[in-house]
Amino acid sequence: MSRSPCLLLLCLSLALPCMADEAKPGHMVYLRAVDPGIVQDIRYASAHNFTGHPLDGYQAPECLLSVDAAKALARVQTALNAEGYGLKVFDCYRPVRAVADMGRFANEPGDPLKTEFYPRVDKQDFWRLGYVARVSNHSRGNTVDLTLTGPDALPADTWTPSAHPVDCTAPYGQRWHDGALDMGTGFDCFDERAHTDSALINATAKANRQRLNGAMEKEGFSGYSAEWWHFTYSANTQKPDVMDFPITPLAP
Repeated sequence: MSRSPCLLLLCLSLALPCMADEAKPGHMVYLRAVDPGIVQDIRYASAHNFTGHPLDGYQAPECLLSVDAAKALARVQTALNAEGYGLKVFDCYRPVRAVADMGRFANEPGDPLKTEFYPRVDKQDFWRLGYVARVSNHSRGNTVDLTLTGPDALPADTWTPSAHPVDCTAPYGQRWHDGALDMGTGFDCFDERAHTDSALINATAKANRQRLNGAMEKEGFSGYSAEWWHFTYSANTQKPDVMDFPITPLAP
């Protein structure tokens, strides 16, 4: 299977070294094979994300990362486990075609899950506010979206398309229960409260963000100010190219 014409045009217009559909590169690994104890809830392989549909290129709900980033994340998990906490990942490697899918959504009519993910933002402003990008570090295999689990977390809900959407900034006990601790907002919440250093969240959420940030920074990850869940492995000596191979199931 070859790349779609629209994706090829995107790569050419942005001067990106996009890859054709092929087997994953050798430096990319399934996180599950490195540390099966890290919980995975890959949102873009389902309809439970801000677009309301599975993104192009997500053929399986699997986290893939570069070998170095995956090993570093496993070290974070080990350190957190020693304190009674753990990690849950929402997104890892993201194919270029999925980034383009997000861009299309931002420019097309329709807001199926606005109430949950961006209740106070018009999606026409996604670009300006930095919630979507033409080039994402996720496509380089060194960026991960995640949260913190622990003994005080409410059990995860089971999402269905008929689920009643609740504002991602609602109080912890009222919004969608993702199985994580109170981080101030839900994942992919396009709101000022999701900014890492937001003063609009409670003390518990601030402490949980600080614990997550500290653990990630110790292993070479840097955060993103507009999204508390977003971390990039910054210990790479060279900036890797973006990739576009599809995410497929892990072979048994």
